[in-house]
Amino acid sequence: MGFCAPAMAFERQEFAIFVVEMKRTTLIILYWSVALVLFAIVLSSTGYTFAEALFLASSLLPVAVLFRYLLVQVRFSSRRQGIRNVCFLTLFILTLAFLAVLLAHVIILFHRQLFTTELGVSPILLNPIFLLAMLLLIIAGDYFFEQLIREHLPESEESITFNSDRQSVKLQRKEILYVESCDTETWIYATEGRRYRNKRSISAWANLLGRDFIRIHRSYLVRISACLGREGENILIGDARLPISRKYKVEVQQTVSER
Repeated sequence: MGFCAPAMAFERQEFAIFVVEMKRTTLIILYWSVALVLFAIVLSSTGYTFAEALFLASSLLPVAVLFRYLLVQVRFSSRRQGIRNVCFLTLFILTLAFLAVLLAHVIILFHRQLFTTELGVSPILLNPIFLLAMLLLIIAGDYFFEQLIREHLPESEESITFNSDRQSVKLQRKEILYVESCDTETWIYATEGRRYRNKRSISAWANLLGRDFIRIHRSYLVRISACLGREGENILIGDARLPISRKYKVEVQQTVSER
């Protein structure tokens, strides 16, 4: 019974994290749906029916999502490099936006069957300032909405309960430095030189510990805030130097700054 209790607590914690993530995902989807409808309302004032405006807005949705993703990847290792990256990204996104608008407009023409009737693209949709402003407005709203969600739906700070050498162990997430996978078991390295052995897989630990931890190798999962920096192909955490594998190299470089 003493062995089963920590395992059941571990599973309950995994489920609690899953529920929180589902709530977050649902709210984010709701935000983008509302943003899509509001954008369509703006476009419908330029001469399109609401259905057409909604279709046009939908064609720009993937562009907005891509913009949101790529914008946070921009790094300002130097001011000049950062500004140049932003400029190239802006030109790339505007090109995609124009192509999306033109493709959507062609489909609308097919639907209307008005090849003999003039139906030009609304000038506002060919205005780069308007397109960029709308895309920035949408992704800025997404960013602040996500911060609000994180504030009101924080990841659980309750103790992590697991079994180590037939003993029940409780640790706060902030006490865990990294997790190492060793064949059929994992080792949990905590502050103050503590180390615990557990039978759960490293993937199960990654799901439980959430976004505050990052995978750097098939055998290592580390707490981002505990990382002292990168040094070549290694992560510095406490007194340990942990290797970064090629698979996770890009993500680690974007998350952990070099020393």
